[in-house]
Amino acid sequence: MATGGRTSQHSLRRELDTDTVRRWAYPVALAVVLVTWAVYMAVSDSWTLFSLHWPATLTMTLGSFVAGATAEGGAAVAFPVFTKVLGIDPETARTFGLLIQSVGMSMAALVIVVRKVPILPRVIMWTSLGGVGGQLIGTYWISLGSPYSKILFTFVAFVFGLAVVTSRWLLRLPVVDSLPSWRANDRVFYSVIGVAGGIFAANTGSGIDMLTFIVLTLAIGVNEKVSTPTTVVIMAINSVFGSALHAFVVQDLGVAFDYWLVAVPVVVFGAPLGAYAASKASRDHIIILLVTLISIEFITTLILVPFSPAAKVLTAASIVGSLFWFSAMLRYRITHIVPTVRAEQLRQRRRGAEIARDAPTVNASAGGGQKPQARKEMKQ
Repeated sequence: MATGGRTSQHSLRRELDTDTVRRWAYPVALAVVLVTWAVYMAVSDSWTLFSLHWPATLTMTLGSFVAGATAEGGAAVAFPVFTKVLGIDPETARTFGLLIQSVGMSMAALVIVVRKVPILPRVIMWTSLGGVGGQLIGTYWISLGSPYSKILFTFVAFVFGLAVVTSRWLLRLPVVDSLPSWRANDRVFYSVIGVAGGIFAANTGSGIDMLTFIVLTLAIGVNEKVSTPTTVVIMAINSVFGSALHAFVVQDLGVAFDYWLVAVPVVVFGAPLGAYAASKASRDHIIILLVTLISIEFITTLILVPFSPAAKVLTAASIVGSLFWFSAMLRYRITHIVPTVRAEQLRQRRRGAEIARDAPTVNASAGGGQKPQARKEMKQ
């Protein structure tokens, strides 16, 4: 008895310690980041940067919330605003996107983990490993060039928006909260997704999150409430690596570092807030927000980006290629995933019906011994 009591006490103490760590993880991390940032701003006398670069602060007020709440990433807001509206060169906008996500989306990822929001750890691990290779390839060997990288990303995302609306409200396909299975070749598959997404992120500051989200939601049918936080963590990891690569190896931060300084105190609140809001929102609300952002990006690209003959060819190719690719994903899901999901749902309904059918019998058996006595009392 004494041994059992001590074991229970130790178990309770561990649970309390874990709860304490989870409760204080974000506040402590927030304090460390803000104190470090404030000390640097004071020592370097950089407070005047706010008067020079306030548009970056304003942009990330929305961008940080989007980064935590959707699969778009903060750079998906920063990159088009910086390049289309503020006239900042794409390389600086890309580097800023990676830098700011390394803080904001990392804080959002911390909130996701400590709040035990459902994610897909294996997908995160293998996609992130591929993303490291993609960042290196995109930084040193494959440059998509401007405006081609953003045009490609915009129109692929637009076709995806149409596909996800079709999947959700026209086909009404069922979703799953975890991967139906995990095979050895899935490691290679998600690593390849990571490489492709890392190349996009190396050119525009984001992309690995959206590309992973597309595969998870269209091909596998993973619930958006699970796939979204999964991609937030992936983008955080890729951004940290990309930022370190540009800061310590390539050493090309330039003015992007100044933009980063004036946006840090915004994103450490905005991205975690977005992650928290997404964990409370319904699946449909997450889809509506994502499709709205994709539509805004699509419209602003048509209005603000000049389309050369080469850009028009790329646009047509990206639309046709995306239609073919996403249609193939939906066909795979309908053929291989949906039957398994519906069969499992049918088994659960039958099990529930059996339990409900057996419940009156159990209750009758439990009360059977009392009924004769009750009848005797009535006769008396």
